[in-house]
Amino acid sequence: MSAMRFLDMWSPLTFVGYDIASKEHVDETLRELFGVKPHLAVTLGIAIASLSAGLSGFVGTAIVTTSIACAGFFFRIVIEQYFKARKTVTPRRKLIRLLFVGSMVSVLTSGLSTSLLFYAAPPPTQMLVMGVVCAMVQGAAGRAYMMPGTALLNISGVLGMLVIAAIARGNYLIPPFGLIYFAFLANFVGKMVANRLRQLEAEQTARHLFQEIVEKNELLRVTNEALAAKAHEDPLTGLANRRKFDIALPSILETAQKEASTVSLLMIDVDHFKSFNDTYGHQAGDECLRIISRVIDRTIALRNGLVARYGGEEFVAILPRTNEAQAQAIAERIRTEVSLTNLHDVPNAPPPQTISIGIASTPGTPSTREAMLQAADQALYKAKKLGRNRVSLHKDEHRYKPRMSA
Repeated sequence: MSAMRFLDMWSPLTFVGYDIASKEHVDETLRELFGVKPHLAVTLGIAIASLSAGLSGFVGTAIVTTSIACAGFFFRIVIEQYFKARKTVTPRRKLIRLLFVGSMVSVLTSGLSTSLLFYAAPPPTQMLVMGVVCAMVQGAAGRAYMMPGTALLNISGVLGMLVIAAIARGNYLIPPFGLIYFAFLANFVGKMVANRLRQLEAEQTARHLFQEIVEKNELLRVTNEALAAKAHEDPLTGLANRRKFDIALPSILETAQKEASTVSLLMIDVDHFKSFNDTYGHQAGDECLRIISRVIDRTIALRNGLVARYGGEEFVAILPRTNEAQAQAIAERIRTEVSLTNLHDVPNAPPPQTISIGIASTPGTPSTREAMLQAADQALYKAKKLGRNRVSLHKDEHRYKPRMSA
């Protein structure tokens, strides 16, 4: 045998594939082995052979053998009920040991019943006994891939008792027949065990491959989500980029219309940023934008809003369920915090910067992306025209004018 050495099979507690089969499969196999249906068939077979003996005048033998067989069957019922009523924490090894004990009781009762019948009954009953014994050992071999050691002990025990009974009656043809039959069944068991192990190993490989596929799919999903997030993220500030803003604004406006709620849009521009870059350098300018973006995002996040870098030194913020007065208060808070933010850690240590903010809100502004952007841009233009470092609200009477340069 290539999968399992022959001697290993004789271990009564060997459970094929215990270390590689899934817990569910082991439990299912134990449930099958604890089942009483095969033992019911054996008991009925012995009862029929006993009836034959009784009808032939061997009533005492019939009663004794039937009683022994029924006692063994009753014991199997008891351990099956124990298995069904067990606690889920019962160790599987303990159940395997109990199964071995039950198998040995079955060997004793079935083997004793059939050997007594063979020894005491007439030839017609002996033929029935031979049929019952062959069915018993063949059935045990058919289940041997699960617990081969126990099954081989069952086979050898039943055949051994029958051989002893045959010798006691002076029948010396049965022993060599029993030996040949046992060798055949042992070889059959070995092949079944090898096939079962190959099947379990293939199932284990399939489970591992499936788990790898699941893990790789999850990794791919996470990677795709990260890439999607990067596609909507501004690389300098880590805020949403213009693409994300262009997707989010129409969706938020549509939701607001359905809910009959307000939406405010802030357009924010860093004052005199071109001069800042010329004076302190682009590295300082980039760091300044990062710092200002964090101040804006920290405040807008409290309202579950979205902040995006709209381009250059310009930012936009969407504030769902926020009316004009609330948006103005938020904008003033942002403007004040930015003007008080220390930039000493920025290259060349520039002074604090200021920002100008334009606000457009519904329902005063039509709930479209273009109308909101134009209205906020007009308000920002007004803030710059009035001297910068201020917040300006959009009013319908203002006509659009080209924005002032930074």
